[in-house]
Amino acid sequence: MYTLKITDENTVVTTVKERLVERSNDVDNIQIITAKLYKEQLDMSDTSLYMKYKLPVTDKIKITQLIPNNLNYETNYIQYLIPADVNLLAEAGDIEVSFTFLKLVSNDDDSVTSYVRKTTSGVIHVSPLAAFDKYEPSEMFTETDQRLLALIAAVKDLNAQSKAIYENMVKDIRLNTDDKKITLTDRNGDDTGEGIATKDLTALIAEDLTGVDPDGVQDGVVHLDQAKDMKVINLDKLLM
Repeated sequence: MYTLKITDENTVVTTVKERLVERSNDVDNIQIITAKLYKEQLDMSDTSLYMKYKLPVTDKIKITQLIPNNLNYETNYIQYLIPADVNLLAEAGDIEVSFTFLKLVSNDDDSVTSYVRKTTSGVIHVSPLAAFDKYEPSEMFTETDQRLLALIAAVKDLNAQSKAIYENMVKDIRLNTDDKKITLTDRNGDDTGEGIATKDLTALIAEDLTGVDPDGVQDGVVHLDQAKDMKVINLDKLLM
């Protein structure tokens, strides 16, 4: 899923990039994630978030409010999902996006504090349609020729789409040591999808090989005083 991450430095970073095609409608989602606590101080879970974006060709500027999809995404993050509809993907190129968080807090003295958090610009890249997709045969041709030309254009467009799908097919798997994830890669060697955290995979493998640790922590070490349904006996008292 195409993913933008809003950092505590208020930058917008593309962490997962997938192909979004011009004029597609509601077949993809764009994911926005941000930390629940801004700089470990301000709770962002009850803020209002607005996304402003500028289309790459006409430079039209639009704004939309985002609603949280998951307030506990990966425990410490908030997840927003934006449908990649035909309005957002109307034009090929780089869509410039920025975000504004708004929050009002009532104080004990009946005053109100207004919090406004803004970000720098990020980019959502939209791939262009195949040239044949926009082809319209001349009215000067016979009706049969027009239909044949339109059919040929449709076949060429289908071939172009098939090539794009082929290039994005999963080819290999790699260990991302920087992000500590195992990710799938496409035929160009680029990461696709969000991957699996190595710590999660390690815990699953350990549980499969040795069973669940009685103390609830899958680390291969059993702390007897923390294990449920296990009675601890003082050996010194038994020997007295």
